Amino acid sequence: MKKPPQIGLVVEGNLTHSAILRMPKLVEDLGPIKSATVRVARRASNFLKAGYAVAEYEDMQSAQLVLLRVPDEAVPRIVEDIFAADLVLKDVSFVLCESWLTLEDLAPLRLRGAAVATVLPVPSSRRNWFVVDGDSLAVRHIKRFLEMNDARALELRAGGKHLYFAAELLSTALPVPILVAAQTALRSSGISGNNLYTLFNEMTQSMLRDLLKGSRTAWGGPLLECSPEIASSHVEALRGVDPQLAEIIGQQLEWARARMSRPKNPSEDAVSSQ
Repeated sequence: MKKPPQIGLVVEGNLTHSAILRMPKLVEDLGPIKSATVRVARRASNFLKAGYAVAEYEDMQSAQLVLLRVPDEAVPRIVEDIFAADLVLKDVSFVLCESWLTLEDLAPLRLRGAAVATVLPVPSSRRNWFVVDGDSLAVRHIKRFLEMNDARALELRAGGKHLYFAAELLSTALPVPILVAAQTALRSSGISGNNLYTLFNEMTQSMLRDLLKGSRTAWGGPLLECSPEIASSHVEALRGVDPQLAEIIGQQLEWARARMSRPKNPSEDAVSSQ
């Protein structure tokens, strides 16, 4: 059987919490690893127990799919370096992993003939679900990689990342302060202890498991995963396709931020401690 083309990896920053880099078959397919220095690339190779360090982007020519697992602030520099490298980009797919940046941030690579995409893990108990968007070739490559690892890839429509951002924001961030107020109302009504826990769990079910564990400080959903500038760019893009939804998000964020910035009352953690 013909061996599948190698996967390349451009990596910087913390690798510990990467869902993509935990894919079991990455060990079999990973080839060249490029980082800020060869030493860092070797360290990544040792950590992943796969691949081999390379010094130049030209050394990644054997890879058909190149995963970019880097901090958002490093993306412009890395894209510029790849653009300037003597690397034939035709038929190579570059996939930005676990970032809220959009395809526009990879546009220079498109100019040189590369296919580009982004991939995000779905925030749910289904840890092997991802959403992908991008050029058809890059989407096909990353979907094939994910499906080989028993993961599911859900493809967004072109330009749909802003809407997905809105959906995740509305599902994971905006309801939290409302439900904090609901806990307080239940306690004020005379319900406390185990009864409060049971009733609140019935009302919210599994959607707010994190809240029930007391992770009030984790409020923010995708706002915790990207800079304020990136979040604002998504809301502004959303304003062009659905101004009413953007207005709702803006209004709710203003109220939510004010509510969640208030000093925490110790009694608000009673749900998780009962």
